[in-house]
Amino acid sequence: MKYAVILAGGVGSRFWPLSRSAQPKQFLNIFSGKNMLEDNISKVGSFIGQDNIYVATNKAYAGKAGSSLKKMNLNPKNLFLEPEGRNTFAAIAVLAFKIDSVDSDAVVVVLPCDNFIKDAGKFKKCIEAGMDAARQGYIVTLGITPTAPETGYGYIKISEKHKAKSVKRYHEVDRFIEKPSLLKAKEFIKDKRYFWNNGIFIFRPRVMLEEIKTLMPAAYATVILMNGKSGNLRLWRKLPNISIDYAIMQKTKKAALVPADYGWMDLGSWEALGKIMGKDKFGNTFKGPCIDVGSRNTFVWSDKPVATVGLDNIIIVETKDALLVCAKDKAQDIKKAVGILKKKKLKRLI
Repeated sequence: MKYAVILAGGVGSRFWPLSRSAQPKQFLNIFSGKNMLEDNISKVGSFIGQDNIYVATNKAYAGKAGSSLKKMNLNPKNLFLEPEGRNTFAAIAVLAFKIDSVDSDAVVVVLPCDNFIKDAGKFKKCIEAGMDAARQGYIVTLGITPTAPETGYGYIKISEKHKAKSVKRYHEVDRFIEKPSLLKAKEFIKDKRYFWNNGIFIFRPRVMLEEIKTLMPAAYATVILMNGKSGNLRLWRKLPNISIDYAIMQKTKKAALVPADYGWMDLGSWEALGKIMGKDKFGNTFKGPCIDVGSRNTFVWSDKPVATVGLDNIIIVETKDALLVCAKDKAQDIKKAVGILKKKKLKRLI
């Protein structure tokens, strides 16, 4: 059967000051009456049964996540609570064991809840193509064709080889590449073998567990002891604090990629949100009672009146207790500012 695991445990520091530790971005209603988590549940729920959708989040968000599951008619038992943040590997590994123990023929799609999916129909087709490849023993990722030399995303390079089944094509992966320099990103965009890594993975749990056993035997032994549960803090802390990309995908020889064209965007920054919301003829995006004179490529999010004059490539976000003013090309560094707030022990602001 088909299963989905939605990862909803991050804080979203690049979305500060709207996203805070008490109300991270996955629980924010930005576009509609649904928050990001609920929107992704809705997308995968169109082709995966509700009983087979799991949500992994930090135990601190048990109440908020539980409310979202109730609203979307998901079984509350499918809420996987992490005792503390441990990146993506730990939750994926433990849930792979849990799902495999009840369905040895399962195929799982894992996705972060901050994906913007424009075309749900094309998204479904890409997932189905990935599931076809996963049934052949691959650990599959979806790859987005780059449209700009983006330095905030990881990249995936495919090999020359490819396999085909019917009209659904996938490619074997040559290597994963971390966030590149601007010079490298400009090279990648000219080469059709490079794709953006959007953090979606598809696999048979048994195949994933076999790779964990081979590549990370100590972690595999801990996963077996945990028996699909996360409540044992001592065992949870024995799992490495690492992403699935570093732990498995960059090492496995079973990685494959399905090219995806469903209108994806990573809602990880204000700049990305501006692209989705739309722009005026000068490249500006304004949310709220804003007045502008002569600005270009500027993003403003505020419930209070804001006047902007002659700005260029600036992000302004105002909340009831904080103000962000940021150059657009430094949007990825907002999390550094959040780090400084942590050092200053200004908990009320984070």
